[in-house]
Amino acid sequence: MMSNVLGLIFSYSERENLREMTKTRTLASLPFGGKYRIIDFILSNYVNSAIYDIFILTRNNYHSLVDHLGSGKEWDLTRKRGGLRILSPFSNPGSNETGVYKGTIEALSRNMHSIRRSMAEYIVISGSSILCQMNFQDILKSHIERNADITVAYTRAMNGCNIIPQGVNLLKMDEDERIHDLIINNDDINAQDVTCDIGVIVLKKSLLESLVADAMSYGRYDFYRDIIQRLSSTLNILGYECKNHIFEISSVTGYMQANMNLLNEDVRKNAFVQPIYTKVKDSVPAIYLEGCHVKNSIISDGCKIEGSVENSILSRGVKIGKGAIVKNSIIMQNAEIMKTVILDHVILDKDVMVRENRHITGHDTYPVVIEKFSIV
Repeated sequence: MMSNVLGLIFSYSERENLREMTKTRTLASLPFGGKYRIIDFILSNYVNSAIYDIFILTRNNYHSLVDHLGSGKEWDLTRKRGGLRILSPFSNPGSNETGVYKGTIEALSRNMHSIRRSMAEYIVISGSSILCQMNFQDILKSHIERNADITVAYTRAMNGCNIIPQGVNLLKMDEDERIHDLIINNDDINAQDVTCDIGVIVLKKSLLESLVADAMSYGRYDFYRDIIQRLSSTLNILGYECKNHIFEISSVTGYMQANMNLLNEDVRKNAFVQPIYTKVKDSVPAIYLEGCHVKNSIISDGCKIEGSVENSILSRGVKIGKGAIVKNSIIMQNAEIMKTVILDHVILDKDVMVRENRHITGHDTYPVVIEKFSIV
């Protein structure tokens, strides 16, 4: 067991643009791949790497996340020592600060009293906007063997796409993977011959404490710009390549594409090489009634299908009425689609009802999003 390692997860992203989907929930609690949430993939990486001391940094709208995680039992994180701890933006004792952070460095600084209490020597930091199967033992071993001050995980194949999404950091490295500069990407660019940061960082806890304290004293708040980029010439900052499939989720289009990629068998196998744990709800199996048609889709427990579902992902408890057609869409928990409805390139949030005979059509690059609890 990696008892000397602390896992640190940012449950939100500074660059997310997911419209209605993150209006009342934080990014990490967003449903993904049917019955899962984004946080399930991140937590499972830590647990599969035998890291059982994990902090989750929150910013706002984290009640859904707290409800999903509970005590952490499903991830084997209910422990006397270590385990799962959710750090709220109001947890700093004696502080009059609001729950708004100026950047990732301030978020770390205002939760440093909790981080210091950990007995860990090393910290693995991860975000919630980029997902991949990753063994943190391997990156930690590489970090120690190469005597790195900071190790930053990267990929050469962002989401399997030819375009790098806006906001993804690009790393400039030499042949020994030493990072000598960082480009903060402000526009969609071609993915050819670039190395993209995937939001996983390894360093010693003592170094993190000193770097955060120093940055705060100068009013610097962005970890990548004010630590990775600024100190690349003085610290030994190295890259570590992740070769597994990447899911980039910072926009509605990216979220749609990441989910649709799971319908590809090779991608799905790559995403589930190691087990992904989630909250157990003991739902009944899905019911397929006579006359229904389902093709190339992920159907979760508790669904009731009377109509047609193609190239779509359905979360738990979804009802598809007779004669309804659902294509290229994501339907979240407990949504009800009545008779003869047609949905194409649509994202329905939780508890949405679509009445009979409604037709809703989006596009690959701009899917229609229906806010939770809506009636259409």
